[in-house]
Amino acid sequence: MNHDSSKDISNKDLKIGVFLCRCGGNISDTVNMEKLRSSIDAEVVEEFENLCSINGRKIIRDSIIQKNLDRVVVAACSPITHEKTFQKYINPLNPYLLEMANLREQCSWVNPDVETATEKAISLVNASIEKVKYAQPLDPVLRKTTKSAAVIGGGISGISASLSLARQGIKTCLIEEQPTIGGAMVKVGKLFSPEKLAEECAMCLLNPLVNEAVEHKNIRIMTNTTLKAAERRSGNFHLLIESKPRKVIEDRCISCGKCAEVCPVEVKDSWNEDMTFRKAIYKPFAQAVPDVYTIDLENCKNCGKCQEVCRMNAIDLDMEGEVIPMTVGSVVIATGHKTFDMCKRPEYSYGRHDDIVTQMELARIMGVNGPTKGKLLKPSNNKIPERVVMIQCVGSRDEKPGGRKYCSKVCCMVAIKHANVIKQHYPDTDVIICYTDMRTPGMYEKYFKYAQSNGVRLIRGRPGEVAEKDGIFTVRLEDTLSREPLEIEADLVVLSTAMEPSDGTINVSGLLDVGLTEELFVKEKHSKIKPVATEVDGVYVCGTAQGPKDITDSIVQANAASAKISELINGGVELEPFVASIDPSKCTLCRKCIDICKYKAAYIQDGILTIDPISCTGCGACIWECENNAIEIMGQTDEQIIANIDGMLKDKKPDENRIIAFLDSVGYVSADNIGINKITVPSSVRIIKIPSMNRIMPKHVLHAFKMGADGIIMGEYPYNPMYSRTKEKIAGLKEELVKNNINPDRLAFYKVYIPYFRGLANKFKEFDGEIKCL
Repeated sequence: MNHDSSKDISNKDLKIGVFLCRCGGNISDTVNMEKLRSSIDAEVVEEFENLCSINGRKIIRDSIIQKNLDRVVVAACSPITHEKTFQKYINPLNPYLLEMANLREQCSWVNPDVETATEKAISLVNASIEKVKYAQPLDPVLRKTTKSAAVIGGGISGISASLSLARQGIKTCLIEEQPTIGGAMVKVGKLFSPEKLAEECAMCLLNPLVNEAVEHKNIRIMTNTTLKAAERRSGNFHLLIESKPRKVIEDRCISCGKCAEVCPVEVKDSWNEDMTFRKAIYKPFAQAVPDVYTIDLENCKNCGKCQEVCRMNAIDLDMEGEVIPMTVGSVVIATGHKTFDMCKRPEYSYGRHDDIVTQMELARIMGVNGPTKGKLLKPSNNKIPERVVMIQCVGSRDEKPGGRKYCSKVCCMVAIKHANVIKQHYPDTDVIICYTDMRTPGMYEKYFKYAQSNGVRLIRGRPGEVAEKDGIFTVRLEDTLSREPLEIEADLVVLSTAMEPSDGTINVSGLLDVGLTEELFVKEKHSKIKPVATEVDGVYVCGTAQGPKDITDSIVQANAASAKISELINGGVELEPFVASIDPSKCTLCRKCIDICKYKAAYIQDGILTIDPISCTGCGACIWECENNAIEIMGQTDEQIIANIDGMLKDKKPDENRIIAFLDSVGYVSADNIGINKITVPSSVRIIKIPSMNRIMPKHVLHAFKMGADGIIMGEYPYNPMYSRTKEKIAGLKEELVKNNINPDRLAFYKVYIPYFRGLANKFKEFDGEIKCL
């Protein structure tokens, strides 16, 4: 904390300047600015058309210097939009001696009535004035990071990110849990480009990248390896990597294959989507990197026959795995995806008939290194199918239990690609695509039209059932254009299954404390302006770990992630100082805060409890556990929260309802979106932004009710690491209300999401109605 001793004066003696923005009518058309001005008790009250302009900056700075102001309140738009701008404008004051009252998104835009909007604006400005009295000068957290990175996931996005980092001189470790790198791209056979009316060999495009990654001096490739633990300290990540025993010595293996010839164990080959068999000692495919055999630990019987025939003495059945510590400056999550579990949709008869396959299985069938050497043959009898029916949106855009509501983005193009390849090589085979909506954005529309010209037929309608009789399938659906029921006969059915987050994505995100979306993909910090950053500074995401996308977008995102890491390494980390602070004189080293913190920010060093400011999010969960009041959150102290509440409830009329809504950063943005979309909400709701509901203590809630609050709303994003603790805290808060003879129904807790702002607006309306009834 950076204390300026000349400013350590009584709160009553502070000189506060309040600057009101009319925002070109966005605020002043609804809020009575004259009444608002007359209600403010401050050293300086200025009003301007657009405070964020250069002239607005001059007004603020001149007032600070001429009036010797100690604190500043800006009543304008959302702090999400312009807080950084105004923090610069208040120079020479410390930037954290500023408070913003959100009069646009959360007042004028949601309250069209002038009288109620003005009353709400007055309370929002009062709240900011009261809170800023307890503000202290703070310094941002600055750290330099190690010039190294770990990329978790060896698919095309992970390889691309690693190469981009390595070319910039950053030491990179590429970590892949499978025995080989390449991911899904090595299995798809053919690729299509939006500008080409042709298909290209996937391996021909991937191999040069793989070879460069193998040979690059700045890249270390670790296969058969997984992340087991992660800890962040001072801007760097301390990782524990577990390498499983390959049982084959890489430097000795010449990949002759003699070991596989004598191996007595056969298991289904996942490389060929379980349509063929391989041995317990195997190489996934001919061009696998590293070019080394590996032993399947689950199926190997340790018979020793492979060891006996190996002339290079490359097989060591006693080889053990190892856990390797590693410190890096940044981490890229490139853990890919998995496909929809077809057991959830038995109506398509998948698994009961060999000739009902997925698009990936069809890709392997038509791959030159696949089970049929590239020939389109039915798995049941090795005959060329007369009619192929493809069913789109299997598991995607699916509202039924177990389904995925989102579009998987690439399925339409994959189906068209395979249909094109079939028609080119087997023109007599009829190909029909049953679709919900054919989605071929941008240049891909050209390729779609090309498929139609090749004789690919399309029917709009999602089949409800696939039945079989005497080896012939009947696909039953409704043609949604003609609204007629159809039954289509086929001898090969292909299912376009949804993309889902991989198990690795979920596991790695948990270890790195990275937030997930509602669909359990890695959550971006901001989908528009920070599309590869996560909520944890220094951790980035690319490829299908972030959501469904094609190979082109995966590579673009990988290069973007590497560029952001380069910025981070060269410029260092600068974070907001709103983190936990320890009073050593009160701390007894009980370790309760260490046990509760899922961000692993608290640790003991040299007999002193220490907080890593890079890891700490200021959520406040540790404060609940500390019995000695040894912890506070900078910028969110008890005094500031209480003062904020007091300002919100100041001059409340006896017949007026006021509801305090504590929202985390996600909820606050969602509330802003309510205003941006001009959705009216009750004027009773006053929003206070906090880092997490874990920061709100019983004393804060009880104080709000004591000062006249009629109800309290608490809203938090359900996929942050501390959410499970939040639910426990809410139950405890309701118990405290009962003990103090306050109806617990006056406290509401909601899950909040940025896209579902209309739902949040409805919650505000419902709760306001419930409070009126109470």
